[in-house]
Amino acid sequence: MTRLTPAQQNALLSAQEELQLARIALEGAGPHRSLLRTGWNTTTLLGVVLMSTVPMAVLLMLHRPLMTLWHNLLLWWAERLALPLTHAAVDGESTLVWLAGSAHAQLPSPLTGTVTAALIVGAYVASYALSDRQLPIKYVVRLLCFVQASALIFFLMVPSRFAHTLSGYLSATLDAGFALMLVLPVLLAFGWGVLRVPTHQKLLYPALLVGYFVLMVPHKALLHLLILQQFSVLFMPIMYIFFGAMLDLMIFVALYSWLASMAPADAISNEVKT
Repeated sequence: MTRLTPAQQNALLSAQEELQLARIALEGAGPHRSLLRTGWNTTTLLGVVLMSTVPMAVLLMLHRPLMTLWHNLLLWWAERLALPLTHAAVDGESTLVWLAGSAHAQLPSPLTGTVTAALIVGAYVASYALSDRQLPIKYVVRLLCFVQASALIFFLMVPSRFAHTLSGYLSATLDAGFALMLVLPVLLAFGWGVLRVPTHQKLLYPALLVGYFVLMVPHKALLHLLILQQFSVLFMPIMYIFFGAMLDLMIFVALYSWLASMAPADAISNEVKT
């Protein structure tokens, strides 16, 4: 059995003393709020159902006006940014059309492909310099490199088989944003709606959060269009996978975490999870 040196024994005794002081300081304190759960009753259940279904029904009824608003907003920006975007009716449905033609018009040039390949290799090599504490960042960087490298190989081998257009990409981005907005009331009802907060906060803050996405989704789509126009559709896969619906969901998680952190300490029941 390995014997401890005097320095190690002193360090161990010091740590034990610090731990004892921490226990004394926390004596009588309740469990962390993450270990608490909300007591369910008829009123709480009814509130969750109403907070889930009513906003979803309203959003479904406002689907067409909301899409019209998004289209008009994008057209307003397109006029000022000189983007080849116009309004058209396809099969009786209002949609936006990118006048620059098929995606072949935005295929990557040899220079774009070379610079992208160099950036991929550089980012992948640089990920080895990240410490173990930055392991999540390392995995994200390598995953981004893998997706972008796959797109680069595709455009090098069979660029003519890329059938996606900027018009279709824009439509898919707006549809994905609206789909997330439909889910938000359910997520907020089960997360924010069960907390003991004033009624006006329980209703106002989720409405503001949904309103944020009403403005964010079309502007994010506009940013994607600008990037794809200035560079090429080589970056369409990584934009759609990592900076599309996934980014929207991450933004929601961040905003909800910030919102929940402002709730008072007694907003959750004192019943401990088992």
